[in-house]
Amino acid sequence: MEDSLRELVDFQIRAGVNGLFLCGTGGSGAIMRPDQKTRVFEVAAEQADGRIAIIAHVGAPSTEEAMDLAGHAEKAGADAVGCVPPYYFTPDEPSIIDHFRRVAEAAGLPVYVYNIPRCANTNIRPDLMLKLCEIENIMGVKDSSRDFIQLLEYIRVLPEDRTVLCGTDAYILPALFMGAKGAITAYANAFPEAYVKFYNLFLRGEMEAAREEQFRLSALRRALQRPPLVPHYEALRLRGFEAGYPRPPLRAMDEEEAEALRTRLKRLDLL
Repeated sequence: MEDSLRELVDFQIRAGVNGLFLCGTGGSGAIMRPDQKTRVFEVAAEQADGRIAIIAHVGAPSTEEAMDLAGHAEKAGADAVGCVPPYYFTPDEPSIIDHFRRVAEAAGLPVYVYNIPRCANTNIRPDLMLKLCEIENIMGVKDSSRDFIQLLEYIRVLPEDRTVLCGTDAYILPALFMGAKGAITAYANAFPEAYVKFYNLFLRGEMEAAREEQFRLSALRRALQRPPLVPHYEALRLRGFEAGYPRPPLRAMDEEEAEALRTRLKRLDLL
């Protein structure tokens, strides 16, 4: 599948996205072996060849594994790393701060905290994120909490040289308007052009058109929700990519589900 990954990297670059977030939630990072993740880092960074920013997600249940992945990400040529809090167990605040300090030291790269409490079982509250920003190379947060008020609080309290990225597609436009610096979304895997168009409308100040695109992207998000993660693979297949199939315990779509997805995407003028 390495050839398919290289094709996908080139596809994203041609579409005009600003960066790639490797082995995050949409990239199935939580159900990949460490050696598979490091190979993704290597292949994607090699294929990108400096044309686009590469953020390698290194989050893991243990600090040791996250540190090891962070070191591999730097060697592979990543520009930065992302990291969820250690999941399964629920470490207390001092443990979380120590975890991120060790990962940041191991990476030698800018680090972005990935806050997704429904999966990681820990919410990086704005006051905790402010403490994490005292670590020199922790440069920001990708917030996928689905809590817009919390995202606004990050923007309000974090230092100006730290970056807040929106990880919830339903409110990218208001997040950008209030000061978020961008968005990281799995839904752009198959439809990067739609997101690039939307972002450029915002940059040009064409807010009414951007508003309409936000509604369309929210509808796309709903179309790709169920079964978990699987529709992304099918959408890529519909766009001509040999995307493979989800890793167990996730399953592929059946024919009826795939046809229903095709119909929904056509209605959104995405196919």
